[in-house]
Amino acid sequence: MRVKYIVCAVALEDDVGCGGVLRDSNGVARALFSGPTTAKDSLAAEVGAISIALDMFIEIGWNGKILLCIEVGSLEVFNWMENKGLRPWSLGSLFKDVEFRLSIIGNVSFFERWCGLGVEAFVGFFVFSGLFRK
Repeated sequence: MRVKYIVCAVALEDDVGCGGVLRDSNGVARALFSGPTTAKDSLAAEVGAISIALDMFIEIGWNGKILLCIEVGSLEVFNWMENKGLRPWSLGSLFKDVEFRLSIIGNVSFFERWCGLGVEAFVGFFVFSGLFRK
């Protein structure tokens, strides 16, 4: 069995937000998160969303029991996750947090997918609407 997190980040003028949906192998949503972030841009926010998704997966207690796949909305972030040499040094502490969580989980697969089709559109809207919550 496997589960898939779809993460996405949105930047609108000075506001940046991130969110994600955890779906099981049947496509049923098992967990959601969304909201504003202190990240400077959508790429940093998406890395933060990966960290949050990993935290939630760990808290659910599925470590070692279920394969985790994470779909990211940015080719650049996907490349950063696949090739550590491409990661910007300015996000070093954020990537250190992600790597720590990945070491706890073990095997995680990353896929690149543009936020805008099907469930990904829902995640993008979910993140966008989370920017304006007070």
